[in-house]
Amino acid sequence: MEGEGLPDEGLDQCREVLPIISEVDRNLLSHIRTYIETETDQLGSTAQVIDGQRYIIYKNAFDKVIENTTAYKNILTAIKREYDESIDVLLKGQKDSLFLQRKLKSMASEPATFVAYKNRVTQLQKKIEIINKNTSGLEARLQIAKESSYPKDRLTEGLLLPQEETSHFKHISGLTFEESVNVADLCKHLRKLESRLKDAKVNKETKYVSVQIKTKITQEISQKMQQWEELVTTNEQLKLRYSKLKIIADAVATWGYSDKSISLTEFILPSLTKAKSLKEVDQLWPGVFDDDNPGNIDEAAYLLEYVESFTKLFDDKQYKAAAIYVANCPRGILHNMEIMEKFKAVTEYEGYVSPLLDFFEAVMNSYSAVRHPPIAKMSLEGVKCALTHNRLDLVTRWVMQQRLTCSEALGDALYDYGETELQDFETCMALAQTVYNKCGVHKKAVLCMCMVGELTGAMEYIHDSKRFSLDDYLFLLNNYQNTELLRSLTREWKGNPAVFSIGQAVLWLVSTDPKDAGFHLLQEIYDQGQGALEQAILNDGVSTLEDWQEIADACNANSFNKLAKGIFRVLTSQEGGTVITFTSDDDKDGAKLTEHVLL
Repeated sequence: MEGEGLPDEGLDQCREVLPIISEVDRNLLSHIRTYIETETDQLGSTAQVIDGQRYIIYKNAFDKVIENTTAYKNILTAIKREYDESIDVLLKGQKDSLFLQRKLKSMASEPATFVAYKNRVTQLQKKIEIINKNTSGLEARLQIAKESSYPKDRLTEGLLLPQEETSHFKHISGLTFEESVNVADLCKHLRKLESRLKDAKVNKETKYVSVQIKTKITQEISQKMQQWEELVTTNEQLKLRYSKLKIIADAVATWGYSDKSISLTEFILPSLTKAKSLKEVDQLWPGVFDDDNPGNIDEAAYLLEYVESFTKLFDDKQYKAAAIYVANCPRGILHNMEIMEKFKAVTEYEGYVSPLLDFFEAVMNSYSAVRHPPIAKMSLEGVKCALTHNRLDLVTRWVMQQRLTCSEALGDALYDYGETELQDFETCMALAQTVYNKCGVHKKAVLCMCMVGELTGAMEYIHDSKRFSLDDYLFLLNNYQNTELLRSLTREWKGNPAVFSIGQAVLWLVSTDPKDAGFHLLQEIYDQGQGALEQAILNDGVSTLEDWQEIADACNANSFNKLAKGIFRVLTSQEGGTVITFTSDDDKDGAKLTEHVLL
């Protein structure tokens, strides 16, 4: 009995042995956890900001897991791609819904505005009639006064009409009785009335419209309201459909994680019944449009008060508080270049951090992944300011969390900073590559990869993008003269033909300084044997005979005589080619060439 128990005990001990995690996997898991905790602690307090930033943080963490996985890399990549597409669809739907709701609310407020305009038109027309009537009477009396040559007292008596004729006249508003019978005061008052009449005519032509246009606009509003009602009905139907599909999708996902002891049809049957019985759905995003209701607050007064509070903080030299005030401003009214220039103009401040850096840090942190980042010019100024203060960590966070508007100038700033600060060279090249990719400057993105030695990734990028021209390849060779890059460009890559001609590459390199890269490439081909050089020249369908003769002359001029002879030998071996012979070394003029054409 005891003898039989020993094997079972040994078997149980074997089953309790846990899998051994390698040191590499343990370090990777520790690094990912640290990254997630660090980035999560730096999030804001708004729920919308947390959701958007948590998505980006875990997306980057997922990318790191995929990069360090071999066996499950393809399926993890497929899963991530499906999640990204689903989230993009949801975000786009949310943006479209916001836009339509705001547009419909603005259209709904137009009828009340036009009613107010109509009442105002009626009031102004009555005022114009009164002004015209008073002006006509004044003009008649002034004309009589100008034509009369009596003294002042007689003039006054002449201007006064009989009692029966003046009984229907009213007192002129804004003038005393003495001013009403004084020509100078009447002329002054007339000029004021003419100015008011001119303004009224301008307002009539610019601010008001005819009744026909009002009728047309009213009809258009009715049509828009009808369209709005149709859209609301369609939206409700789509919400209901979304809820039903979500119930079924959740059931299928639950079945996928279960032990699958029952069939899928039997498992989702209750969910199908529930979805079929669903008749209406609650609001998917309650309270989204509460802040957009213009009836809740006086928005203009609120914005004006907010701007005045910011100005007071700035004038009191409370720059950090003013920067936070800018970051939290409603509708982003203070996120503009004028406010940035105010912070930039501050030269005297307390502490080591400039007010401009506080401004950019507050503004960048106020943007979430679903909102528009600052314009390209402001993004560039922010990156330059952070780099001036050696805050590459801020720039890294802004780029990785998509809080900048990428541009070629922004990538150039990161590239130049990496060349001056060698300890941050690789980080700057990676950030510059990300920026160039987003703004479509592919040649500079490949250059960043080459600068950090990722030639394999650079070649894959070139072949996958298929957007490189001859000028782009010459740009790479001019800024990164490396024999390995030149060899990769002029050879086949994973079954794909070479993207660049050997002759063109060598001819370009030997025409610039330094010239060694082109000669080294030819020397490597030549060292493989005469057949390799001949095959390279014959397979070059782009370079002409004159191009290879120019290359041979350059080799000869730079003491690469064996290369020159090898090239001439290949050229003369073809039927109808040019025969080139060398004179003896004793010739005082050196290696002279004698040409004659084979017939």
